[in-house]
Amino acid sequence: MEDYTNKYKGELVDLSLFGGEYQEGVLTAYCSIEDVPHIELNGHILVPLQNVASVHCSSRCDAPEPDWPPRGLEADGDVRDEDG
Repeated sequence: MEDYTNKYKGELVDLSLFGGEYQEGVLTAYCSIEDVPHIELNGHILVPLQNVASVHCSSRCDAPEPDWPPRGLEADGDVRDEDG
């Protein structure tokens, strides 16, 4: 199982919460408080993971074209022309 605890730290994320609310900020930590996992945003906003419906890493999705697709998703030697 891959460890994601440091993968998105420092990235701008949008959290969709159950109930229709949203929270946006820089992901600063994953932590556990009284055995409940939390996501910390902006160094002070704690959101229990059980309340999070989805996480969107907007700083990666909105990256300029040369940064997409990530290197791991590109086929070696795959050269594409403008016509597809």
